[in-house]
Amino acid sequence: MNPEFERNVWLELTPLRLIAMSVVLALAFFAAALSDGWVTPGATARVGFALIVVVWGTGNAARAVIGEIRERTWDFQRLGALGAGPMMWGKLFGATVFNWFGGVLCLAVIAADAVHYYGIGPAAEEIAYWIAMGVIAEAVSLFVSLIAARRRQSRTGFEILLYQAIGIAAALVVWLVADPSGTTIGIFARDETTTWWGLTVSKSGFYLTSLAVFTAWVLTGCYRQMRLELKLVNGPFVWLAFLAFMVLYAAGFQDFAPPGGRFDATMWRLMLAAIVAADLAYVTVFLEPKNRVQLRWLAGEFGKFRLGSALAHLPCWMMSYLAAAVLAAVLIGRFAVAGMAPQAAGTVAILGFFTRDLAIVVLMSTVIRRGGDLMAIAVLFVLYALLPSIVLGLHYTAGRALFLPLPTEPIWLGPALAWLEALAVWTAAAMRIALGEKKQN
Repeated sequence: MNPEFERNVWLELTPLRLIAMSVVLALAFFAAALSDGWVTPGATARVGFALIVVVWGTGNAARAVIGEIRERTWDFQRLGALGAGPMMWGKLFGATVFNWFGGVLCLAVIAADAVHYYGIGPAAEEIAYWIAMGVIAEAVSLFVSLIAARRRQSRTGFEILLYQAIGIAAALVVWLVADPSGTTIGIFARDETTTWWGLTVSKSGFYLTSLAVFTAWVLTGCYRQMRLELKLVNGPFVWLAFLAFMVLYAAGFQDFAPPGGRFDATMWRLMLAAIVAADLAYVTVFLEPKNRVQLRWLAGEFGKFRLGSALAHLPCWMMSYLAAAVLAAVLIGRFAVAGMAPQAAGTVAILGFFTRDLAIVVLMSTVIRRGGDLMAIAVLFVLYALLPSIVLGLHYTAGRALFLPLPTEPIWLGPALAWLEALAVWTAAAMRIALGEKKQN
């Protein structure tokens, strides 16, 4: 057995705790069975699973490593012989093993309720759905806590609550997509279909397959973050594979194109793919450390034309930016061929502001040692919300093109302004990166 998992089992699954969990849940199900129909054992079990595995479990997952750091035992564990894989599995499911004990009891009641009302097939699908929700929620909490540990952020109770909240938010997304209600179990009790890349498939089957794949990706992310925490080096290929998967996955939903027929299928797929790649760039540029030494080294490798070494060590946000830029360039070409000049100019402007935003995050991280990301968020809020509102209030509508990708006369003015801003901010960021280590705020 995994040593880390076994250690947590002995700590978490004490006889008293097991008895207490079993008795409390049994009483809850019995009370629900005796009610007048307002509450049922099945509904109680579903709420119980959400509270025990998702809400409580994400807190334990968030504390799995952060708690060790706070108690000053993490460095000792990192020096042990346990690899990143066993350590990740042991932390994720060891710290939450008591939650899963209660979750299994709830799942038994959920299965019995679903079989009674809908049959074995929908019941099996719903059980898979609840398990995937719990694993994703807890894995996301562990994932963000590992990122925070790598960034050497504070480990206060508020920080842990934040990591727990992010895991709960991930579970909420899973729940909202499935659309379960109080009288049915969502898509698993209905015969519905969806279209993806032109294929008409069962909605429940597609959803569960997607859940399984995303669960695997989240667990892979935890494993890679654990490798970094154990001072191992990750290559770029796993992130590139995830990036390619996300782009292809999003581009498959062409049927969600808005009515009106302004864009053909290829344009719509390119837009979806570019948006996903850009979103990943925004997320990762805030999550990843922006180390000045690493950025200077990358610039040196590119300057010496050591492209293989430089590309192998690109941060995830840079790879995502390049993917988004390539997709946007193809989309611009598609617009140009179709004679859609305003759309092409707007896409060029959006790409310019996107480039500027990444530069702002990098610049703020070099100016402020701690809190640079929060300052970057504040700057972006000012640029996208406050200043355009002020300009609009002054009845200078055209001036908003300085901050937003809006149509301008002449048509090239908006893209030119966006790229001039991007060039200016990246120049400032490059100058900060090129400077030697100086005292920062």
